[in-house]
Amino acid sequence: MDKIFKSLGDPIRMSVIKQLIAYEEEHGHKEITCGGFDYCVNKATFSHHIKILIEAHIICQRTEGVKKYLFLNPNIKKYYPGLIETIKKTCE
Repeated sequence: MDKIFKSLGDPIRMSVIKQLIAYEEEHGHKEITCGGFDYCVNKATFSHHIKILIEAHIICQRTEGVKKYLFLNPNIKKYYPGLIETIKKTCE
């Protein structure tokens, strides 16, 4: 739980989660390429934030050729019921 809360305590990482949720709801797709995110930091800093979310098991990464796709961990709702819904409410 400690890793989960620490990882969600940063506005950039929270933005990544919100963008993944919104993208899935708008487009029906669960995956976004790393370049598909809207962020205001340099690429290395963004990669660091992604690494933290992956290590906390909040998001997963799939590689296809040279592209990396990010998506919410499919087990997140099972292990942390209500977490995604709570994050969604902060978007409203």
